[in-house]
Amino acid sequence: MTILISHLGGAMALLSLGGSNRNIKIHQRNRFNNNNNNVNVPSIILSSLQLQTTARNSMSRDPCQQHATKLNAAKISMSESKSSSTKKATTTDLTTLRKLVAQASELHDKNIAMSYSSNNYSADQLQSRLSDLEQEMASDPTFWDACNSARKDVVTHEIARYSKLKEDLELWSQLRGDAEGALELLEELLTTTDSESSSNGQDDEDDSDEEMISLTMDECQTCASQLLELSQKHELTALLSGPYDASACRLVLTAGAGGTEACDWVSMLYRMYSRHASYMDMKLTTLDDSAGDVVGYKSVELLVEGTNAYGWFKGEKGAHRLVRLSPFNANNKRQTTFAGVDVIPVLEEEEVNEIDIPEKELEITTMRSGGKGGQNVNKVETAVRIKHLPSGIAVKCTQERSQLLNKKLALDRLKAQLLAIAQEQQLQSLNDIRGDVVEASWGAQIRNYVMQPYKMVKDARTSWETSDVDGVLDGGGALEGFVGAWLRWMRAKEEKEKEEMELEV
Repeated sequence: MTILISHLGGAMALLSLGGSNRNIKIHQRNRFNNNNNNVNVPSIILSSLQLQTTARNSMSRDPCQQHATKLNAAKISMSESKSSSTKKATTTDLTTLRKLVAQASELHDKNIAMSYSSNNYSADQLQSRLSDLEQEMASDPTFWDACNSARKDVVTHEIARYSKLKEDLELWSQLRGDAEGALELLEELLTTTDSESSSNGQDDEDDSDEEMISLTMDECQTCASQLLELSQKHELTALLSGPYDASACRLVLTAGAGGTEACDWVSMLYRMYSRHASYMDMKLTTLDDSAGDVVGYKSVELLVEGTNAYGWFKGEKGAHRLVRLSPFNANNKRQTTFAGVDVIPVLEEEEVNEIDIPEKELEITTMRSGGKGGQNVNKVETAVRIKHLPSGIAVKCTQERSQLLNKKLALDRLKAQLLAIAQEQQLQSLNDIRGDVVEASWGAQIRNYVMQPYKMVKDARTSWETSDVDGVLDGGGALEGFVGAWLRWMRAKEEKEKEEMELEV
């Protein structure tokens, strides 16, 4: 290879590059007869030589070695990018976990204070009270006798209630300790990882740290979420403090305006409440039903038994409105229909016997029950319907095969319904009850179920709404949200009315 360079440093030079020895032959001609034989190679020539030497060395490398170098560089770049994104995501998750733990802890403290205040016991007093009741049950030889049944019922009920409260308090405390401990450990792990992130050769240790951080975050989130869920359920349970909230209840579903569509709407509500009772670990029994002419039911009477059954379902009383494309309309037009839901507590016999309703205020009619039961049911008027004339409330009973038994059941149900209404309206006498009949028609709805042209379920009282119409009609957690919103709304309303009365005084 030959490079000709002219007029460099006032000399004519010929640079020859050849062979592996890289010999440099410089021929120069000095115009001024310079006797100096030492000629310096210009710096630009040396730079060119260095570049060409580097290129030859790189070309002579092994291709496998070049591939390994590129692979290592890519791995380092991906590792740095992954580390940066992981750190950013972990910081975001940590902030979310802190908020979740703080929310669960705040609600936990609120529930503890509410539990102790409602029972008038501290933690030590609660344990002492439970021990005294258990000692009474174990030491008294006449405790299980029939003559002592009233005291037995009280003691066993209190033992069950206090034991459940004690178990709940211990579980909440354990979950809170686990959540806060996991959060503290997570913060320490992140701090340690950040301080060691600049070290080299820590790939294995980084992988183990990331795995430990992930497990700790999962543990913290699981405990905090479980504590928050249990605390929210207990908060709703604490709101069920009415005089009849702990009783069983009857749900009476009645078709309103809408014809065949209304009967189908009753069957949909029947399915929703049946599934919700199962979701809440309650027992539901169908007492009576009247089938529709085409589909569904004209009316259905249900019995719900379980912890705080009446308190949980009493907010469902009222008219329920459905808007959808009717499958019973030949033109598939959007149609609105209504169904009425009435909720009545099932009271103890002692409470019912204390109520005396004059005969002149009752209208009693009998009819044939029909259905299964033989000739006695189909030919004898065993069904009884009792109407309370001052309030217009009517109760029908076809449960028994005897007219006398059906009359007694109907009267007991009517008394229970009147008592519940008097308590709700804060009335001093049953004679003050007027116009409490549920009207399943326009303007009286408490909840709207819209399926067309959009999907939304909205409570007209609390303004609680959701777009999960199918979830609500399935009777799961979506319906629980509406019940909880109504309970909180009622508590706020009662507190506001109490404050207004205090200000007036």
